[in-house]
Amino acid sequence: MKKKQSRKKNKSDVVSPFRNKLWDLFRDLAEGMNGADVVVALKQAGEEIWAAGIDGTYSDMPQQDQAEEPLGNAFDIAWLTVVCIKLKEIQQGKKPQVRIRA
Repeated sequence: MKKKQSRKKNKSDVVSPFRNKLWDLFRDLAEGMNGADVVVALKQAGEEIWAAGIDGTYSDMPQQDQAEEPLGNAFDIAWLTVVCIKLKEIQQGKKPQVRIRA
């Protein structure tokens, strides 16, 4: 007797391809940049995600929900968006600033 597949496995994951495109954008923006600039972008993005409470919202969710790929994708998308903004600022000759603090 075959087991029924869960609905989760049958759902089409439309978010992962978008997240993957953001990773590609991140790679493209960081290519050729000074490693120290990339570190600044990563650090500031992390600080802003933390200050906005996005990481806390994610970590306060039940562990089972955190393990779901769509939720992880949503967190990745938020983080990658901020990092890409920081990298663009650096490329445009601007000194990125932490805009919010906890």
